[in-house]
Amino acid sequence: MNMDLETAAMLRDSAARYAADNYGFLQRHAVLGEATGYSARAWRDYAELGWLALRLPETHGGLDADPLAVGALMEVVGSRLLMEPVLASAIVGTGLVVKLGSEAQQAALFPGLADGSLRLAFADAEPADSPCRVRGGRLSGRKISVLHGDVADRLIVSALDDAHGGRRLYLVDPAAGETEITRYRLVDGRGAANLHFAGAPAEPLGADAAAVEAALAEVLDEAAVAACAEALGAVRVLVATTCDYLKIRKQFGRAVGTNQALQHRAVDMFLLQEEVAALTLAAQQALGRPAAERARVVSGAKAYICNAARHVANEAVQMHGGLGVTEELDVSHYFRRLMVNAALFGSRDEHFARYLAAGRNGAAGGMHA
Repeated sequence: MNMDLETAAMLRDSAARYAADNYGFLQRHAVLGEATGYSARAWRDYAELGWLALRLPETHGGLDADPLAVGALMEVVGSRLLMEPVLASAIVGTGLVVKLGSEAQQAALFPGLADGSLRLAFADAEPADSPCRVRGGRLSGRKISVLHGDVADRLIVSALDDAHGGRRLYLVDPAAGETEITRYRLVDGRGAANLHFAGAPAEPLGADAAAVEAALAEVLDEAAVAACAEALGAVRVLVATTCDYLKIRKQFGRAVGTNQALQHRAVDMFLLQEEVAALTLAAQQALGRPAAERARVVSGAKAYICNAARHVANEAVQMHGGLGVTEELDVSHYFRRLMVNAALFGSRDEHFARYLAAGRNGAAGGMHA
């Protein structure tokens, strides 16, 4: 579905209204105390609203959404700090199944993805001393820092294929045995997991190695751009919250916002917000281009947005004074979310190196979470 800016804004507004009514800061605080780390009720609501079917083909009841639609939703995820596995499952995991799944795999997985009964997580990062390998349909090795791997019903795992050579993707059912899961919370409260496979049954996702690499590179770029949109949502809230605070916080009988130095800093924050918005839109529009062109724009945007968002978050914390680092103030939660997002799907340094390489030779290098 090709979406214009006006329609994307309508989707964003609709999602924002739901989140405003059902996912305020105090409501989110209650979610942080859930054993699963997210709200099962909210996840069901997302399914009913069609968010989980955003990337599914129209032939399977989905919206076949373009990057603008995905970005509109992810802005709300960032502005409300939603804890559910929207990025891990509805964007990344679903995207991989759409691009690489066989007809049988899609028929088995799509209904559960749409109604929320099936959650996916993508496991790619691994320690150098224990890479994942598949021999005879069995997966061995370790994966680390798998976002929402703690609650995933199916895992999509990258691994070396000894039989055919090269790297492939595999579907793994963590409940099928031979999978040890170490669950923990990230600094922003979202769930993650380290995985140890000891001969776990692995089902290939995609047959051709070249097609797998191309689809994986495309989905990871889409994930990086979705993370940019999420950062934009968080940045907008931090700028607005900080400007409001400067108007009401008084010192020596007058609002601290009358201080010219603080006014200049607030203006700088707003300018960075607009730059983040412009670069996010440019990256969304670049996703339809050839791989080399896409790589340069996406990585340039992600590298810059990591820096810009961090600067905005630092300024928001500092201008709130001691309150800025407290658990009771939402500013500290946005700060932590932006720090975690900066490390997902390629760090600032990785994307900056890829941006330079794409500029030199027009070729996109690999980029993995």
